[in-house]
Order: sequence, then structure tokens, then C-alpha cells
Amino acid sequence: MVLGLARGIYTLVQATAVTDRWGPTAYGRLNGILTAPALAASAVAPFAGAALAHLLGSYADAFLVLAGLAAVAAVLMFGAMPRRQIPRIHSDYAV
Repeated sequence: MVLGLARGIYTLVQATAVTDRWGPTAYGRLNGILTAPALAASAVAPFAGAALAHLLGSYADAFLVLAGLAAVAAVLMFGAMPRRQIPRIHSDYAV
């Protein structure tokens, strides 16, 4: 149930992530650029996981490495959040 909730939230966030950051212009191209790395990673993941397990000697060690990478990615995610802009007050008078 939690996995279904997460996938549903991901769908909604993915739909708004592009327009929130870069606006609606060229939405299709920007959305493709944003999702391409995840799509490529999901295509390569089965081979890479097996190769990592073979290299490290066990699937348990491979999962520990992957968990560490996921933790680093979670920390780095906070740096990718859009910053709020302070609205400027425009006037016709030069200061």
C-alpha cells in the first residue's frame, strides 16, 4: 500500500516538477530530459546489480553499497529544491 502511495505521489510530483522550475514552455522536451536518467538506470539496473554482487561477493554486500548510495542521494536531494524568490517592487522612479 505504501509503495502504491509513493508511486501515485511521484506521478503528481513529476507532472509539476518541470513547470514549477522552468515554466510550461517546452514541457515535453524538458520532461524527457528530466526522466531520461531514471529510465536509463531502470534499464541497466538488473545487469548492474548482478555485476555488483559478483564483484563484491554477495548480494548482501551489494545491497549495503546501494543503500549507502541511496542515503547520499537523499541528502543531495535537498540541494535540488527550488528556492523561493523574493518579489521585487518596481517603480517608475530611479533611486
